[in-house]
Amino acid sequence: MRKIQLMRIIDAHVHLGNQSFKQYTPEDLAADLAKCDAAGAAIFAFPEDIYRCVDTDESRRQANDYVLAAARQDADLYPFYFVWNGYEQPNDWSQWAGIKWHRHADEPPYDYEDPRCEAMLEAIRAHNLPIILEEEFPNTVAFIQRNPQLNIIIPHMGNLNGGYEAVQAFYDNPHIFYDTSVSPLAPIAQALENAGAQRVIFGSDVSGTRLPYFNFPHVELEKIMKLGLAQDELALVLAGNIDRLVSEIRPE
Repeated sequence: MRKIQLMRIIDAHVHLGNQSFKQYTPEDLAADLAKCDAAGAAIFAFPEDIYRCVDTDESRRQANDYVLAAARQDADLYPFYFVWNGYEQPNDWSQWAGIKWHRHADEPPYDYEDPRCEAMLEAIRAHNLPIILEEEFPNTVAFIQRNPQLNIIIPHMGNLNGGYEAVQAFYDNPHIFYDTSVSPLAPIAQALENAGAQRVIFGSDVSGTRLPYFNFPHVELEKIMKLGLAQDELALVLAGNIDRLVSEIRPE
């Protein structure tokens, strides 16, 4: 991999946890980040600890608390609160850098008509938290329309939000960002060309279960380096964009 000189790197898509089927600890993360000289990461709980393997209010609190405890030890770890369909709110919003909102098409739905959902969204809007949104495409469209002022990150370049082509519908929306985790080069390059480097965010989706050939931050970073970006564009993708989104609600 080409050496990056004095380039700050934040992996903006990392699950942490030690409760159930998947385990990935802060120590595991530190070792993986060191392989590519990354400074830190945006971190959030595993779906397995929120609803897939265990599905209780207590397990969700423990999973989110684990993420928060890790972030307290390192200012370059940005904790994202994982919202599930009971819409339990954190005790202290000021501790969180963002929101993880996540489900697949074959999983239990969020009830968007539930008053608790609107209360959750009102709180997120009040704190101006960026959201990593992984949902079916119609729900993604409705979510964006319902929250036009929020900054929303589409993970995996949209592969699980309706597909790479479907999310091109958001290229003209300055509040929509795309993370590169486990994505082929073609949709990343297309987003860079059409949405701009200021709206593409580096992520790996490193976790306790790794797929062959990707998921490791250093492997995902090597993929980004193949795009031949100018240094200023690369700085935005590798850290500048996620740093900016977080700094908007966590000033120095």
